[in-house]
Amino acid sequence: MRTLLTIVIIMAAGPNVLSQAAMQSGKVLYDEVMKLEIKIEGDASQFAHLLPKERKSVKVLFFNREESLYEKGDQEEEPIDDVVESDEPMVKIKMAEPDNKLYTDLAGKTRIEQKEFMTRIFLIEGQVPDHAWKLTGQQKMILDYPCQEATLELEDKKISAWFTPAIPVPAGPAEYVNLPGLVLSVDIDEGQRIITARSVEAMEPTSENLQKPRKGKKVTREEFDAIVAEKMEETGAEHGEGGNVMMIRIEK
Repeated sequence: MRTLLTIVIIMAAGPNVLSQAAMQSGKVLYDEVMKLEIKIEGDASQFAHLLPKERKSVKVLFFNREESLYEKGDQEEEPIDDVVESDEPMVKIKMAEPDNKLYTDLAGKTRIEQKEFMTRIFLIEGQVPDHAWKLTGQQKMILDYPCQEATLELEDKKISAWFTPAIPVPAGPAEYVNLPGLVLSVDIDEGQRIITARSVEAMEPTSENLQKPRKGKKVTREEFDAIVAEKMEETGAEHGEGGNVMMIRIEK
């Protein structure tokens, strides 16, 4: 009886152990939703109700224990291209998903970011910030994975991230990494931007899946922030979370 009991325990534990071993690398699809606050002044303000209130996109993360790449996935919706016709000037609204990528060297704690801003592409290299995450003790299930909450307060935003120790890889969406488990959900500024995993797949990413971004003008983070601030001041726009800019053209 003791021998039989031992065998049953090993068989019960077997699939779980194998699952954890398989999830040292994989692919995650995320849904990303960002609230938009766009102010219009002058004659064009009559079209303010036509502007979207949020932006939805699909992102993909390829990862292993040493590195990760976060980039745009296959979008399910066509880019916004609304035309309003009337006796007045025609208003055309365009908003396409930028070709942004973020490669992270998880072992060396460095990163390379490809960032599109106002039709220009930049390449930003630097260190992964050593953020002081705080564990709250809160727990919940995401995609059948047990997750724990970690929070972070920066000067300009408040972040809540949910990671799963069941996948012991310090990867995650965007810059939200360096936690003791794969990050499956992030909430920035109480819903202003939400990233949520929709699927997790065990796989071994290819070198192409984890290719470092090479496209764009090389700048430092400080130089990029200065370029953004200057352009925002020129256009009279406000630079929000994620640096999204909607261009509104009034065509006659």
